[in-house]
Amino acid sequence: MRLKGILAPSNYETDNEETERIISLWKEGGNDFGYFEKAENPTWLEGFWSDGSKFFELFQLMDHKYILEIGCGAGRHAEKVINNCEHLWLLDTSKAALKIAENRLLNKGNFTTILSSTGNGIPHQIKKDTLTSIFSYDSMVHFEYDSVISYIKDSYRVLTPGGMALFHHSNYDKNPGGSVEQNPAWRNFMSQKLFIHIAKRNGFKIIESVVFDWAEENTDCLTLLQK
Repeated sequence: MRLKGILAPSNYETDNEETERIISLWKEGGNDFGYFEKAENPTWLEGFWSDGSKFFELFQLMDHKYILEIGCGAGRHAEKVINNCEHLWLLDTSKAALKIAENRLLNKGNFTTILSSTGNGIPHQIKKDTLTSIFSYDSMVHFEYDSVISYIKDSYRVLTPGGMALFHHSNYDKNPGGSVEQNPAWRNFMSQKLFIHIAKRNGFKIIESVVFDWAEENTDCLTLLQK
């Protein structure tokens, strides 16, 4: 049975004004809401889902039975995976983007959309040891560091033993304390080493972590974790 439109309180309170400001960028009428339409470019999507893509290679290592996508936006990636899973949870902070995702998956019966109230952590509606895999593409790169920590921590909680999480995150550490819009391709402050440190502190095993170019050299990282 498909559930939709769940409004989920966070397990984490937030007093981070920057996180709240970043969330507002992708709400309907926000400064970058138009990104969702631009991101539908087939060439752009090929970089994630083509046979030669590192994203696709690592995605194929995961068990796709019960999947969560963090920062799903308008569902462009969800459309690629929904036919290969038993159930897909879609989490985002933009109500308008989630509505687009619901409409594009209207004929599918195996998904749940969850509207996050704070952009921090995985809501309690997803229970402990529930998911076989989690992924986030072209979204976590913009998150504040404390939001990234909350998602890593909660990913360990909700994954089944042996479950995996594949995160596309920032490797840009040249502007500490600056706003995300000041950085190349709006990459927020994070690094591969810091991300791996956080993941290990929360119990994860690192399967693979790869740094690569995006707007500039070595601004992005793709990391596969296992519980």
